[in-house]
Amino acid sequence: AHGLLGEVRACTAALVRAERALEAARPGDEVPHWARFFDEAQLADEFGHCHRDLQQFRAAAQHAERSLQLRAPVYARSRLFCRVVLATARLGLGELDQACQLAAEAAGQAAEMRSVRAAEYVRDFERRLEPYRDAAPVRGYRDKVAALG
Repeated sequence: AHGLLGEVRACTAALVRAERALEAARPGDEVPHWARFFDEAQLADEFGHCHRDLQQFRAAAQHAERSLQLRAPVYARSRLFCRVVLATARLGLGELDQACQLAAEAAGQAAEMRSVRAAEYVRDFERRLEPYRDAAPVRGYRDKVAALG
């Protein structure tokens, strides 16, 4: 929420607290059911989302890539969200070809899984593409997505 609101200090402080809490956790610790999925991959994902929201695209890309390296393939939906974050970071860094390639992969996955939230991530990326709508990579991306149906 702090990232979405552009509150850099509060966002950074919250991320640091989360990182410290994860580092302090030990096997066998009592963990609430809602936090059992939280691991290093999820923390990297959260960092990626926050840095994307703060328009700190280099950091967002680094954390998204780290999350994708750590996250098991069985977490397909979470990996899709992270892939869109990475595509958005690449777009913010001016890497239009790579951004569109990543997003096209995510759009294909979203079409297969029929997740409302996954579709929302793809639509958000597409809104961010609007200033580049006439660029060849964007036209190619749109052609690929249109072919998905």
